[in-house]
Amino acid sequence: MISRPLILTLLALLPLAVGCGDYQAEFVHDERVEELQKSSPVAAVNVRGILAEHFGSPNTLVAWGALPIDFGEISGTVLSSTDINTLRIALDSDPPGRLGRVAVVLGTKTPHNRLAADYDAANRTLRLVPQDGAAAVAPGTTIRLIGHNLQAGRRLFMQHCMHCHGVTGDGNGPTARYIANHRLNPQPRDYRRGLFKFTSTKNGFYASRDDLRRTITQGLAGTYMPSFLLMETEELDAIVEYVRFLAMRGEVERRLLDHLKDLMPTADGKPPADLKSLEKELAVDGFAEAFADAASLVAENWSNAELPENSVNPSQARLPDTATSRLKGRNLFISTKINCAKCHGEGGRGNGAFLGDFQKNPETQQNYETPGLRDAWHNMIRPRNLTSGVYRGGRRPLDVFRRVTAGIKATPMAGFATLPEEDRWHLVNYVLSIPIDGAFFDEHGHQYHGGTNPHAGHDHSDGHSHETPHATDDSQPKDSSPADSRTTKPVPTKSAQDKKTQP
Repeated sequence: MISRPLILTLLALLPLAVGCGDYQAEFVHDERVEELQKSSPVAAVNVRGILAEHFGSPNTLVAWGALPIDFGEISGTVLSSTDINTLRIALDSDPPGRLGRVAVVLGTKTPHNRLAADYDAANRTLRLVPQDGAAAVAPGTTIRLIGHNLQAGRRLFMQHCMHCHGVTGDGNGPTARYIANHRLNPQPRDYRRGLFKFTSTKNGFYASRDDLRRTITQGLAGTYMPSFLLMETEELDAIVEYVRFLAMRGEVERRLLDHLKDLMPTADGKPPADLKSLEKELAVDGFAEAFADAASLVAENWSNAELPENSVNPSQARLPDTATSRLKGRNLFISTKINCAKCHGEGGRGNGAFLGDFQKNPETQQNYETPGLRDAWHNMIRPRNLTSGVYRGGRRPLDVFRRVTAGIKATPMAGFATLPEEDRWHLVNYVLSIPIDGAFFDEHGHQYHGGTNPHAGHDHSDGHSHETPHATDDSQPKDSSPADSRTTKPVPTKSAQDKKTQP
């Protein structure tokens, strides 16, 4: 294990009390903490304690300098003090509308940490929470107020997001069960793995702030995730930081528990035979080092997501949306080179042959009990029905290009970054054409969505598709060409011939 102490040496652990008037809640621990409690209560106590120390609770958050989070900081100078707990201060910038009970850092060389009780902007008076042994603060002392942005994000999250995503961001809010029982909608996102599906970043990289901001403002089409487009910019930024905070907390916990997996109960529910020796190995420094390593890796991953070189940006503008481009995209779509049709179906209806296969659980390495595709949270997931025109990650050509390039994280949807960029734009043009003009038209002008029989995929007047998905025969040629007898050429409509969509 590689230790990353450099980041952690710069930390500051400062509580940010949110006030007694807020909803009282506690973070929900990973279910494995309860399992750990059965075999090693000492380890379970350590897990709970170290998380509380570095992240706090929903009502007493912690500003931890090791995390790449904009906690919100305002600097200033102490002008005078009425008593030990009452200061007149001059701030370098105007505080937000509600400063709240933020963390206070006094001095620079040997900083003294306090907690603000309230701030009177009109009189520039800061009252501190009484603290045993607190010393008087001399005029001219530098002062830093830290945490107002995270506090605001927490309040907004509890108001707008908690009901679905839960206090902890685990996707188990009070209304989540009703959403999960609706067959057309996914479970609210569980942040704790640091995974978000629709991003602008390359495969293997986390979501950027802009990605989260876009999801919150635009919502996710076809789901219960609404748009918060009318939210003020400051409010939006605050929620983004709080979501990142919850994700980091959950991921640090998960990584720490992964490190402690040897302490978990055996299959029969009993403690490991060598429990005592394992506990000794993790005593004091070992446990702290494991936590530090997990935290620094999480911080590094989230920081890397913000680097421009890790985002997916095409080097050329979208190719003209022509019948020729769509045909090239179609041939790529049904080819075994990238196997889009295996999931989405040859007609793009989300009924490909892979839906009948048994998938392997990556955690147990055993097949799931039922066939079908699953996401990283083990939820059943269906490939997008491209004929619907609903794209949860956005319907801009750039959005679809990013899905084609980097895939959809935490799902079986793979990325094809190795494909030439022109081919990816051909795929974009084809995919975006399906809900408008259909996949293809046969010689009679009937809409055709694929299959070996051109007449099997007609969209009949009864509104029902008669397309039957079929598996690709590996004995057949790998790629179908436009001249292949199995592929019906499109009969482009006027709009398909003449319309040119700009990037």
